[in-house]
Amino acid sequence: MFAYVLRRIALAIPVLIGVLFLTFLLNRLIPGDPCRAILGEKATDQVCDAFIKRYGLDQPIPTQFGLYMSRVVTGDLGDSMRFGRPVTEMLTERLPVTIELALTSLFIATLFGMILGVMAAYWQNSPIDVVTMIFANLGVSIPIFVLGLLAAYLFGVVLKDTPLALPPSGRIQAGVRILPIAEAWGMGGLSGAPRTLLDFLSQMYLINGLLTFNLKLAGDAARHMILPAIVLATVPMSVIARMTRSSLLEVMNLDYMRTARAKGLDERTVVFRHAMRNALLPVVTIVGLSLGGLLSGAILTETIFGLTGVGKTLFEAISSRDYAVIQGFTLVIAFTYVVVNLLVDISYGFLDPRIRLG
Repeated sequence: MFAYVLRRIALAIPVLIGVLFLTFLLNRLIPGDPCRAILGEKATDQVCDAFIKRYGLDQPIPTQFGLYMSRVVTGDLGDSMRFGRPVTEMLTERLPVTIELALTSLFIATLFGMILGVMAAYWQNSPIDVVTMIFANLGVSIPIFVLGLLAAYLFGVVLKDTPLALPPSGRIQAGVRILPIAEAWGMGGLSGAPRTLLDFLSQMYLINGLLTFNLKLAGDAARHMILPAIVLATVPMSVIARMTRSSLLEVMNLDYMRTARAKGLDERTVVFRHAMRNALLPVVTIVGLSLGGLLSGAILTETIFGLTGVGKTLFEAISSRDYAVIQGFTLVIAFTYVVVNLLVDISYGFLDPRIRLG
């Protein structure tokens, strides 16, 4: 197992470099001038000449990439051309929003998707099965921007001033106190990587509220997260439900399942003890791919509900040709996919002992 993990990590390094190089190359081959895209009317010829020299855009692309990689290995992702801020600073601010939204959405999608899939398989060809699959097909078919706008209108406008009302945008209500975790724990003098990690977690308001026992912050953050998380979870939940149903039905027709029934086991024990574990392998793959996709940023969901996360930031960076932000965020997204796929592969060995990863 250890040798397998090391081998996958070694293979991931050229993948990350390749993704970064392709992104680097495509950014510079797209027609247009980053100076004029960022500065607009202020972009005179003299200003753009200075801008190009400042960011080294007048050098050959291989030279630019080599200089960029020399900074990346030291942890320096460069500065945003548009905001003049370090990209690592922007990641620390905006990645927690996406992580909090992605994990909440994935929890909802996995929990309800698997429940619906098991119900549909257990009562195959019954009204429950038909209704569940109709619901799953609707979840895949309705565009996110339509569902998000309808949900925001329903719970933020129609149901306003009722117990069912939910905030249609933002992360927390104005005036709610946010205290950094390090300060709440009396570790204000902490520095280095531990302080950076605590500051990163502090940007996840739900976790911040729980760790600092600020129930008002945790409750308000949870209320603001309900609508975007449910809207974002609809597509993966529908896919997980359909995959769970088909995988479970396939396993339930195998020989060892008939043997379990012949031994006198009731159907519930047969399904949950014998069938479910083997049926989970394709479901885990779908969950892993969904997590990678959610962590790469949900542009429409973040835009509709006013969340400044990875997706919205990356979209704005592409629109303004902010090379450093595009490359830095793309590197983090690629790394996320590599880690998630590695964890999915490792989980196979625990779910099915016949699989050997060594």
